Amino acid sequence: MIKLTRFSRKTVNLILLIAIAAVLTYWILQFSGPSETDERIVPVPTADRAARTQIMSVTPIARLFGSSGPSVTTSNISVVGVIAQGGKDKGVALLSVNDQPAMAFKAGETVSGGTTLSQVTSNGVVLDNGGVRQEISLPARQPPSGIEPVR
Repeated sequence: MIKLTRFSRKTVNLILLIAIAAVLTYWILQFSGPSETDERIVPVPTADRAARTQIMSVTPIARLFGSSGPSVTTSNISVVGVIAQGGKDKGVALLSVNDQPAMAFKAGETVSGGTTLSQVTSNGVVLDNGGVRQEISLPARQPPSGIEPVR
C-alpha cells in the first residue's frame, strides 16, 4: 500500500471535493435549465400579404438572393434574385412588378394578373401566363473588383 504524506492527502481530498462540486453543478444546471420540449415552434402564415405591401430598399436582399447588378426585365416583371431548392414546385424568387419594390414569391404563386411563377431555377425563373411559358434569366455576375481569374 502506498503511504501518503499529510500534504498529499489534503491535496487529493481537495481535488476530489472540486470534482464532486463540478459534477453536482453540471447536473443541477442540466435539470434546472429550460428543456427543448418547452419551446414550441410557431409556423409563419404563408397567406399573409400584409408584410409585402411595405416599401423598403431591396438592394441588400437582392444581393442575398444572388443579384449583383440591374435586374433583367421582360414585359412588366423584373427578376431581382432567386433561391432555387431543386424540384419543380420549390424555390423562392424576388420579383419586381411594374417597377414596384421587389417582393418574394414562391413557385406556384400568382405574380401579376394571370401570370404565375411556374419554376425557380438556379439562374432565373419560368413564368406561366395562360399556358405560355416564359423564361427570365438573372444577369451574369461580375467578379468582385481586385480579384483576377486564375488561368
